Amino acid sequence: MSSGLRWAFGWMCLASGLMAAPVSFSGTFTNDGNVAFFNLTLISNGVINVNTWSYGGRTAPAVPAGGFAPSLGLYDEVTGNLVAIDPTGGTVVGGGCSPSGQRDPVTGFCQDAHLSFSTTAGNYVLALAVQPNNPPGSLTDAYLLAPGANFSPGPFADPGDFTGATLRTGAWFLEIDLNGTASQATGIPEPSTASLLAAGVALAVLAKRKR
Repeated sequence: MSSGLRWAFGWMCLASGLMAAPVSFSGTFTNDGNVAFFNLTLISNGVINVNTWSYGGRTAPAVPAGGFAPSLGLYDEVTGNLVAIDPTGGTVVGGGCSPSGQRDPVTGFCQDAHLSFSTTAGNYVLALAVQPNNPPGSLTDAYLLAPGANFSPGPFADPGDFTGATLRTGAWFLEIDLNGTASQATGIPEPSTASLLAAGVALAVLAKRKR
């Protein structure tokens, strides 16, 4: 197969979603105010699905339980506005955990987060934080908790509520499934230059009208 045909075939596969597959990320927070950001590109209208597995764990592929209760937020990369949120998977004791995850073997709680958002093609930013450090309304807004001292290992990352075996760790694991690409950002993403430029032009026009 010629290089031109290989390129065309690869593009057709990407456009049709044949190359799309769940992508997993993992890490460890050392501060209550830590936030991990991920850049997402949806190449066609569809659903962005995100699941965490580090609170209650997963059997296969294996993910250990014991991590903090996560908070998820999804932002439109162009406007910087929050478009979807799932701060927690629920606190049900007994039975299964819906829509995803499993009960923590020690606490008996379902605290893994699930986010499923149907939207248009484009660029988005996913934020992962420690519950109850829920995502603010915009990428330019500050989170409630600033990065501080050592991670507070309470049952849901709240210090001092439980002791002994129920203490949580700073470990996190999430899986992203979408028709597109996902990568972890090295810093705090900002709204795109185009949207900021448009906002600047609008303010300039408004100021000129006031004169």
